[in-house]
Amino acid sequence: MWFIIAVSGYLCLAVVTILDKYILSEQKMRPILFVFYSTVFLVPLWLLVPFGVKPFLLPLQWVLAFVAGLCFALTLWALYHAVAESEASHIGPFIGAVVPSFVLVFSRTFLFEQVTVRQGAAIALLIVGSLIISFENSPRHHGWHRGFWWGIVAGFFAAVFQVLSKYLYGVVGFYSGFVWIWSSVGLCGVLLLAHPVVREALWRQKRPQGARRPITARIAVLADKLLGAVGVVLVQYAVSLGSVAVVNALAGVQFGFLVILIAVLSKFTPGVFREKYVRGEIIQEIAAVALIAFGLGLVLV
Repeated sequence: MWFIIAVSGYLCLAVVTILDKYILSEQKMRPILFVFYSTVFLVPLWLLVPFGVKPFLLPLQWVLAFVAGLCFALTLWALYHAVAESEASHIGPFIGAVVPSFVLVFSRTFLFEQVTVRQGAAIALLIVGSLIISFENSPRHHGWHRGFWWGIVAGFFAAVFQVLSKYLYGVVGFYSGFVWIWSSVGLCGVLLLAHPVVREALWRQKRPQGARRPITARIAVLADKLLGAVGVVLVQYAVSLGSVAVVNALAGVQFGFLVILIAVLSKFTPGVFREKYVRGEIIQEIAAVALIAFGLGLVLV
């Protein structure tokens, strides 16, 4: 069950990655603003607290819940810098390889989580497949570039978030843990009101008279938020049910979906979204998807 839930969540997040790139590149939204809009709307989750949400018993657990929320906000901040610096079909898979690598170390060190030899082989294949997709040889970049440094930062914070979430779900259950963690994410959004860029965007910046945001931009942001919420909930529920290391390694499936979706969009809607492929890149990505599929098969066995 957790496997189907995780794969469904990663499919949603693959679409979100494409929308993120469109919003950041076409609409020129500042990363700090995008983090604010991605987090502050989670504040209403605090209203669920009276409805069966269990409190933590130890002060340290309250601190860890806030740290988890802060790490998610920092993940978004680094992620959007990385996406803005690179092509979505490359930086996304790179982060997808970095996260399970950190998670595997953190989960074994702090949660004492063990994986079988088969699961370890599956994780390795999923990580390697994601890394192969991330190798970029495009008109804009060749090899390593600044976007990858941002990707490492995003992967580190995402791994801390995932491991803390797994721990807190074990303490108070999925429902209560989810409410506390994501309410903390919303609280981080509120704290961003102290940032001058956010304040200027909300209270000082004025549009020219009669100017309106294009309907496509509003639809893109709305779809991004809805699919992102669904994807996150599904993946987090899968984390609560299964191995945090294996579920995070399944992010390779997300990037397999991403490669296919970007190829389709580049061919049929080049005016909206397009990434150019140089010679040999198609073979590289087909090989990566094959490795991911093989790793997926090992998880299913």
